[in-house]
Formats: sequence, C-alpha cells, structure tokens
Amino acid sequence: MNIKHNKEDVLKKGMELFRLNGYHNTGTNEILKETGISRGSFYNFFIDKDDFGIQVLDYYGVWSTNYMEEVLSDKRLNPKQRLIHLFDIFVQGYKRDNYKWSCLLVGMTQELGQIHPLFTDACHRNFESFVNVFQVCIEEGQKSGVISKKQEARGLTLTILSMYNGALVLMKSGMHHEPLEAFQKQLELILTP
Repeated sequence: MNIKHNKEDVLKKGMELFRLNGYHNTGTNEILKETGISRGSFYNFFIDKDDFGIQVLDYYGVWSTNYMEEVLSDKRLNPKQRLIHLFDIFVQGYKRDNYKWSCLLVGMTQELGQIHPLFTDACHRNFESFVNVFQVCIEEGQKSGVISKKQEARGLTLTILSMYNGALVLMKSGMHHEPLEAFQKQLELILTP
C-alpha cells in the first residue's frame, strides 16, 4: 500500500502529542503510530526526532502568531479589550480541555530550552515572534491612551507574557484554574492607565 502523507498533518499531530505528553515522553514509535506514517517516510521529511521537534515548534510558532495577530487586529475592540479577549480565549480553551494541554512553547522551553542549542534557538525565535505581536497591540493602546504607559511597550509585553507563562506552569502543576484566574485579574490591572 502506497500512502502519501502530508507533512503538515504530521507536524499537527506532533504538536498535539508534544503539548499533551511533552517532548521526552513522546517517542518516535508513538509519533509513527499516531500519524500512520512509515519510518521511511518520516525520515524523508525529518532528519531525526530533534529535527521533527524543531519543525513542530516552528509550525506551532507560525500557527500561534497568525492566530494572535488575527485576534489582536480586530478593530471592533480597542487594544486593551483585544488583549483581554485573547487571553480569555486561551483560558477558556484550557478549561474546556480540562487543563490537559499546555502551551507547546512553554513546555519545550522547560524541557529543552537550555539543554539543546537548536531548541534554545527555536524557542527564542518563536517567543520573540509572540512578543512582537503583543508589543504592536500594546504600543497602539499606549498611543490611544487605553493601555498604561507606566512601562515601555516591550517591558510591559514581557511582563504580561512572563505572568501568563508562569500561570500556565502553575496550572499544569495541578492548580488548574486558580493561577489563570489570578493572571486575568492582574492583566486588567497592569493594562489600565
């Protein structure tokens, strides 16, 4: 049987598996089984599991960045409302899925960020993409007066993303909704002029 596989479908499944189980807890055999791809086809697409992991990270980064740009450019809301709305969407998604998922970028950074130089670069590159998207919205909000100017835009962006990513770590530690709800309250306060 000659089955053609779509590389994007394989990356999507890898994204799912890594978000659910982590990188180290997802073996190549599990990837092959879950994607239905043969070992030979897998190695036609990817050099090894690390190459697959980095390509999954980059796929996730582009997918997430595009989604965030779409939500944060909705002119029906002001920039502060857009930011709050985006994080509401994220939090509702975690609740809907019973907190079993995590942000792939946060998880991979924790597992591999300072251990494996290629993963360090991929994590940094993708986080920087996220920062840029948020910073544009924050700058717009600061110019229009709906977002606090107590901190410059990049610093405020890094503060918000640090708080959110910390809340995700605590969420996964078994605290579930409490850290996310605390983050949402602080987000409103930190953005308000």
